[in-house]
Amino acid sequence: MRSMRAAAALLAIAFAIPAVSAAQQVPNLSGTWVLQADKSDFGMMPSPQSRTDVIEHQEPKLTIKRTVLTTAAGESILNLVYAVDGKPHKNMAGPSELTSLLSWEGRTLVTVSTLETGQGQATITDRLTLSEDGKTLTQQRTLSMQGQEAKQTMVMVKQ
Repeated sequence: MRSMRAAAALLAIAFAIPAVSAAQQVPNLSGTWVLQADKSDFGMMPSPQSRTDVIEHQEPKLTIKRTVLTTAAGESILNLVYAVDGKPHKNMAGPSELTSLLSWEGRTLVTVSTLETGQGQATITDRLTLSEDGKTLTQQRTLSMQGQEAKQTMVMVKQ
């Protein structure tokens, strides 16, 4: 009986070790990130004049202060507050409410956001991947609305 308990305890520890190891492989995205427009692809949309993301990441909590400057709209600041916990998180993007779900796919943070527009519901899927050296953050974005898709890739460097 005692040996069965010991074996069960060892088995539980053995299964726990890979889980701890996997959790440690999640990258920390904290930092100040500046858009490199010349290395980015905005598809059919115009490039912003500038964009800076200040990210505070203490897993599972994630906050992003995004400052974007465009010729059409001037400067806008978004304060996004999330957690990578499988629950919906609501944020405001101008007059629109974004509802987002975050999850990890390996070392890539996936954010799926929905919002209502005058033309119906839009879905924004962002995939954030940190380079191995921790100096480049790549955001691959897919915008979906009314059966149409647009793709963008934004490359940001750590300051």
